[in-house]
Amino acid sequence: MDAREFLSLPMQANNRLRRAQEKVAALKSLTERVTTKFGVDSEPVSHSRNISGMQDTIIQLSEAKEEEQRLKEELAAVELKVGAVLAKLSDERLYDFMVNRYMDFMTIEAAANEVGFSFSWGRLAVERGVAEVQAIIDGMEADGESEPEDSDLRDGSAV
Repeated sequence: MDAREFLSLPMQANNRLRRAQEKVAALKSLTERVTTKFGVDSEPVSHSRNISGMQDTIIQLSEAKEEEQRLKEELAAVELKVGAVLAKLSDERLYDFMVNRYMDFMTIEAAANEVGFSFSWGRLAVERGVAEVQAIIDGMEADGESEPEDSDLRDGSAV
C-alpha cells in the first residue's frame, strides 16, 4: 500500500462516520416529527390509519445507529493502526506534525504552526514523513508483520 493512501485512511473513515451521523440526525428528526403527530395530545389513532411509514423510519433509524457504531469502531481501529506506524517515526516533532496533519486533519500550515514551524517547513515535513511512513510500511511487509494494508479497511467494511 502506498504511504499516502495509508495516511488517508483515517480521513476516509472519518468522512464515512460523519455521513452516517448526518443520516442518523436526519432520521431522528423525521421520527420526532412523525411521532408528534401520533402523540398523546393528538387525536386517537384510527386502526385503519397506515403507520407502516413511521415503523419503517424507526427501523431505518435503528439500522443507521448500528452503522454509526460500526463506523466508530472502524475509525478507532484505523487510528490505532496509523498511530502505531506514525509512532515509529524518527523525529518527535515530525511525529507531532504528522499526527496533526493526518489524524487531526489539519492543513499543512496549521499543523506546522502547531509544532512551531513555518508553512515551508510543513511542506518539507510532509514529504519526509510520507517517505518514512513508506519505509516503515515496506519494512513491515517485508518482515511479515501485521500489514497496514487490510482489505477490510480499504473497502470501508467492518474491521
